[in-house]
Amino acid sequence: RSNTYLDMGCPGLLDYETVKIVRMKDKRLGFLYYFFLFAIFVYIGLWTIVYQQRYLYEESPVGSVRMSLLQPHTRKPSKTLPYCLQASKKINNFNNYNCTYWDEKFVLYPVLEDHDVFCTSRVTISDEILDNCSLSEHDCHYKTQSETTEYVADFEEFTLLIDHSYYTTIEQGNAVSLKGQLLDVNGNQMNVTKPSQVGIMNKPDIFELKLILEASGINSLDGKSDTNDKESYRYTGVVLLLFIEYSNKVSYNLSNIEYTIRVSRVEDTEFKSEQPIYTKDISHGRIMWNRHGIRLVVIQVGTIGKFDIQVLFISFTASLGLFAVSTLVVDTLATKILPKKKAYSEYKYFETPDIRD
Repeated sequence: RSNTYLDMGCPGLLDYETVKIVRMKDKRLGFLYYFFLFAIFVYIGLWTIVYQQRYLYEESPVGSVRMSLLQPHTRKPSKTLPYCLQASKKINNFNNYNCTYWDEKFVLYPVLEDHDVFCTSRVTISDEILDNCSLSEHDCHYKTQSETTEYVADFEEFTLLIDHSYYTTIEQGNAVSLKGQLLDVNGNQMNVTKPSQVGIMNKPDIFELKLILEASGINSLDGKSDTNDKESYRYTGVVLLLFIEYSNKVSYNLSNIEYTIRVSRVEDTEFKSEQPIYTKDISHGRIMWNRHGIRLVVIQVGTIGKFDIQVLFISFTASLGLFAVSTLVVDTLATKILPKKKAYSEYKYFETPDIRD
């Protein structure tokens, strides 16, 4: 009686469903099934496991960077440099300024930073004195007496040495022991000529500043700045990110570690740094150097991997569920879409009579 009441309230509620194996003799379904199995095998075995190397335990490297700037060996006369006032008044409709021949000690500011470097392309020098007051007074301020703006001559020909190393628990090393290459904004390898050199075994990486600019997509510092249509990159400065990516997945020889370098420009930014120079008593006056130029930030990224059987098993097990998808797809086609779907459904689904004591 209790069973009768259950059937009246919720018929089929307590029915039990089990799996039945049906061999359907239809070559179309068999072809589809084994085609899906083959495609899944190719995806798991060849694409995921072999090509993407999902059998590797991977670590992201950390490292250190040392940078050193050097002035050009030969300096060009300012009258031959198109951005100097000694040559012409304007370039690309931007005002030119007198050029001065700074060496690397003046151009680089500050001298030592971790993973960062700032190279000065333009400086505005202000001579400031106190406005008839004392710094002990709350409303005392410096007043600008005179101001001049100068460009650094041969700025693009300065060379920057970048000595970088990496560390993981798997492997560690220095760039001089590795092969590398410089990529442009489209990911293509750039042609590097002397005095620059990149990715040469047993030699440090050396970049002319113009090469770094070209890699970021800036063909000339005398182009229009992102922040002001009336000023050039040389005048406003620019922020660049230099990515060094290490990898031992360039081939299946895991001992072969290489690196690539690419440079990205941070859009709509300029960079400046103000440097006070006290040549007299602080209570009398000071000189302010308002520096603009290239701010280069080095970021080390990448992956170093080693074979790990546990990682292989996890990757393979996570993909096994795809085999059930092939059965589901073929069953759906057979019982819902193909012309003989009614016949397929009758063979696949079988309902027993009511069996109970």
